[in-house]
Amino acid sequence: MRKEKQFLLDEIKEKLSESKDFVLTSYEGIDPNLASDFRTSVLDSGGLFSVVKKRVFLKAAEEVGIKIDKEILKGHIGIVYSGKDTIATTKAVYKFKKQNDKLLEVLCGLLEGKMCSPEDLKEMAQLPSQKQMQAEFLGALEAPLSAIVSAMDASISGVISCIDQKVQKESKQ
Repeated sequence: MRKEKQFLLDEIKEKLSESKDFVLTSYEGIDPNLASDFRTSVLDSGGLFSVVKKRVFLKAAEEVGIKIDKEILKGHIGIVYSGKDTIATTKAVYKFKKQNDKLLEVLCGLLEGKMCSPEDLKEMAQLPSQKQMQAEFLGALEAPLSAIVSAMDASISGVISCIDQKVQKESKQ
């Protein structure tokens, strides 16, 4: 293997090993400005978009133990490596796909070691963001606690109000 191809192979293997999740895409006819917008949106979500050669990608995937059906690989191949927030990265891919449907196709993805279909990834992209889910969870925990604090405050206020009224009544007599 030539040095350039070996370098590409090693680079892809390293990225596949470092990133536990990725989305495999096929693109056709994306102009440089749209490609730049797509890369920026993926970067903003914490991911990384990389164009790869099919044969080199298949060899790298095989060497790191990822099985990809070569029949699904059509057109130019790009891989979106997820960062810390896989959902945000997948949302960025599907947002771009929605705006540019004919230019980008999601082929498959890897999520925590399991291959996912485009439909699975689309469902995942419709989930709320990690921050939103955390906020909803905290809200669910906070609601009962707020009710308990309000009840305690009302009972204490009631006792204080009764004592205050008794003091005022006695002071008038």
